[in-house]
Amino acid sequence: MDRQDIIVSTKKLSKRFNTKVATEKGWKKATVAAVSDVTLDIAAGETLGLVGESGCGKTTLGRMLALFYLPSEGTMTIRGVDVSALKPKQVKPLRQHVQMIFQDPVSSLNPRHTVENILTEPMKFFSSDTAPVRRQKAADLLEAVGLSADALRKYPHEFSGGQRQRISIARALVLNPAFVVADEPVSALDVSVQSQILNLMKDIREEFNLAYLFISHDLAVVHHLADRVAVMYLGRIVEIATRDSLFEDARHPYTHSLLRFVPTVVPNKSKIGKILQGDPPSPIDPPNGCPFHPRCPHAIDICKASIPVLETVNAVARHATACHLQDEINQQSGDR
Repeated sequence: MDRQDIIVSTKKLSKRFNTKVATEKGWKKATVAAVSDVTLDIAAGETLGLVGESGCGKTTLGRMLALFYLPSEGTMTIRGVDVSALKPKQVKPLRQHVQMIFQDPVSSLNPRHTVENILTEPMKFFSSDTAPVRRQKAADLLEAVGLSADALRKYPHEFSGGQRQRISIARALVLNPAFVVADEPVSALDVSVQSQILNLMKDIREEFNLAYLFISHDLAVVHHLADRVAVMYLGRIVEIATRDSLFEDARHPYTHSLLRFVPTVVPNKSKIGKILQGDPPSPIDPPNGCPFHPRCPHAIDICKASIPVLETVNAVARHATACHLQDEINQQSGDR
């Protein structure tokens, strides 16, 4: 991958939140390790899918890349600018390059504003365009997402769920961003509408040469849209690869288990793992060693003692996994 094409790059990116937990003696301070040591690149025109169970840190990572949160540790660059070295006020000019599409279009659109106000408000802060020019840009964007210019004078409650998400997509495009974080953008929609929105997002990506981080718990949806897929567990990336390599040659036991729940995709059946038992550990008190070892059927002593490093297993497919036993597990799967 040409480094000049990289829009977003992170190295050992981490995010910690301070909180309080109840004990027998009262409340005590604690730290939540929401994201830990995430290293990845996303290029122009590329969609990186991010999957994992609820609570694994997907949304926190997405909000960091969308500049809602600054990192606690590590580095993050947006279009070559090191965000981690900036103060909050210095981040503002970069916000026009990074936008976000939220899961629920109902709560993410201001019910008291018309669609025109929703789309033109960001332009007032980042451009010197006149009101007529802003209105025309908003109308053009609505047409780009499959709505007519007549929608400008309406309010969000006058639209269906799919139409509201189209408006959300148009809002994400008003500042001509280079990178868009899509956090479960179709999970709140009817199945009949999901494919329309996904196809729209693919068309928009090609038209505007966007880079996407597409967050989802649905591997079938990710298979449809993503170029590469990253699998997250307890705040860490445990496997990352091109879409086809991950679905056909998954190496991490957690990924194997996730593939059990993809009824519309036909992965390599030998790579499908057992149903996961138990719940993920708490990020307030993560286990020693590999974070997955308490639920892993293959875990041995080394898994309990040290955290595995994300290592390349297939350079052509940009396939890397973090598992002490990935060679042995892969051999066992191939023998089935």
